Amino acid sequence: MVDDTYTIIVYSVQVSRELLEFVVQQLQRFFNARALLAGQLPLGEILEHFDEEREQLRADELIEKLKERLGVLPHQRVLVIVEGDGYVEGLNFVFGVAAECWGGIVFTRRLYPEFYGGAPNETLLRIRLLKEVLHELGHSYGLTHCANNCVMRFSNSVFDVDSKNAFYCSRCIRELSALAPGLLRV
Repeated sequence: MVDDTYTIIVYSVQVSRELLEFVVQQLQRFFNARALLAGQLPLGEILEHFDEEREQLRADELIEKLKERLGVLPHQRVLVIVEGDGYVEGLNFVFGVAAECWGGIVFTRRLYPEFYGGAPNETLLRIRLLKEVLHELGHSYGLTHCANNCVMRFSNSVFDVDSKNAFYCSRCIRELSALAPGLLRV
C-alpha cells in the first residue's frame, strides 16, 4: 500500500511519455510514495539557462529557478527529467543535481548509449536513468555520496553509472530510513 505521506512530483522537458511512465512505475516500486506525472515544463523557461558556447544547461542556476517556481511541502519532492546535458562550474558535466528538501533534476543526454557511439539500447538507458533518479532523490532526502557500490556513489562517467548498483546499500538504507521514515520499500 502506498503511504500518502510522501509524494514525488515528476516534471519533464522533452522526454518521451514511455520513459516517464517507466520512472513513475519504478518510483512506486522502490518508495512508499505517490508518484505523479505533472507534465512538461516550458522549454523557453529551461533555455534561459542554456550556455550556447558549451551547448549545455547550467544545472545550478536551473535548479534555483525551479525551486522558486515549484515549491514543495515537507514530504513532497520534485523530480525534473530533462532531455539535455547539464553542467555546474568546475565540472564538464553532471548527470543531475539535487536540493535537499526539494528534489532534483536528471539530465538524460549522457545516459543514452548513442552519445558514446553505441547502438540504441532502451533497457540500458532505463537502468542508467533509474540509478540517477534514485541518486538525486537520495540527496534530496539528505543522503550524501557513498563509498560503497550503491546508487549514492558519485559518478564521474557513464562507466561509473553502469558499474554501481541500482539501489541503496545497507548504510544508506539505514540513513534514509531515519531521515524519511517509511519512505523505502525494503
